[in-house]
Amino acid sequence: MNGFRWMIAATLSASLLVVLAFAQDFPEPPPEEPKKKEGSLQPRPEDDPKTELWVAKLGAARATPLSTEPGVLLHHVISPDGERFYYYRQVAKSDGKDGKPASVTYALFTVGPSKAESKVADTGADSTPPLFLEDGRILFTTRRYDLNEDGAIDELDDATLMVGNRDGGNLRNVASLQPGDTPVAVWNQDREVLVASAGEEDANGWIISINLVRGDRTRVVRGFNVEMVLDDGRILIERQDPPENDKPKAPGWNRWGMVVPDEDLDEPLPSLLDPSVHIIFDPKDGSEAPLYGASHRSRIVVNAEGSFFGHQEPSEPDDSTQRWNYWGPETVARQVSEVLIVDDAQHHDSRSPSARYNYNSIGWIVDRGLLVIEQGNLGSKLLLFDHALKTHRLADFDLNARGFVASRNGLTIGWLDVEDTDKNGYLEPWKDNSRINYTRIE
Repeated sequence: MNGFRWMIAATLSASLLVVLAFAQDFPEPPPEEPKKKEGSLQPRPEDDPKTELWVAKLGAARATPLSTEPGVLLHHVISPDGERFYYYRQVAKSDGKDGKPASVTYALFTVGPSKAESKVADTGADSTPPLFLEDGRILFTTRRYDLNEDGAIDELDDATLMVGNRDGGNLRNVASLQPGDTPVAVWNQDREVLVASAGEEDANGWIISINLVRGDRTRVVRGFNVEMVLDDGRILIERQDPPENDKPKAPGWNRWGMVVPDEDLDEPLPSLLDPSVHIIFDPKDGSEAPLYGASHRSRIVVNAEGSFFGHQEPSEPDDSTQRWNYWGPETVARQVSEVLIVDDAQHHDSRSPSARYNYNSIGWIVDRGLLVIEQGNLGSKLLLFDHALKTHRLADFDLNARGFVASRNGLTIGWLDVEDTDKNGYLEPWKDNSRINYTRIE
């Protein structure tokens, strides 16, 4: 028996020597390439020296006010070339004391560095932001006629889609819009406009295409909104989708403990409170490619160099937290949005340099990076995220700066300088007087 154990031990020792010898003679494997960290994006450089040098050479950003009459400015936008701002003013208001329904009417105005404020057109009860065509014209909507004959011009009256020069000349009626229609993007080489049409039972309706010459309406795809039109004609749409934990599970039970069949379970209807699913729709073949969907609300505003950028609710949303200081408990505001970066359906990430601030993406500078507004309790900062996603501080703004916008090339930044007109301690751009400021990045 002992001899048998000795033979087994000898055999194992010999086998071990063979394995060790084989391991010593076998060449070492090449070193593995460094793996991307979980949640990382497309390969990006460790640094971006060209952008760092460009930022270092920038001059001081100077705020320049534009000549506008005192008042409340609504739904301000900047033209793609950064030369003109467009916004609405309230021009008349009825409180209903005369026996007629209460109503408010607006007019579309424009202002630029080279020209004083001027009125483009009276728009009645409509203040939908205008859209810009490449040939210099604009699209906007009006509700100027009491079509339902209720004695007032309001949102219950049908809207009309208008096209004209950017100064209001050569206006032409394109088409009558149906209730709930909102123009959201120009499409098909400026020959058509995409309109978001409200759903009958839920937040998702149809994206409609209207021909700017004939006024024909064509259903394109189901969705809530169009975020952008890509260079190849595809469109990035939003579709409201209830979270999975809100959807009914099968099988279900009713109040009497009886099993409810799958077909009898009611699916929750999508609402504006649900997060958006971002989908790229290709009109050539009708295909849909999901781009990004999360359990928190998000918005994509920029497409550049193969990636999509925007902002979203933080991964762990928390409106406020409480801490103790020398005098007792103190409520500290928490971050309400972070920068969203999406390369494709499999690769996305977010950035929030500080949890104390709110971050909104507003534009892109070619060969430089993403423009981001960092807003806090004491003011705002303009940041640039370069190709390595490193932040550069470009400008500081006072607390009363609200509603930042950027030109298509990102080199002109505009915002509202809001006054606490009613002295209630809050800056409310929809109630307080504002004026437009801008700065150019040079």
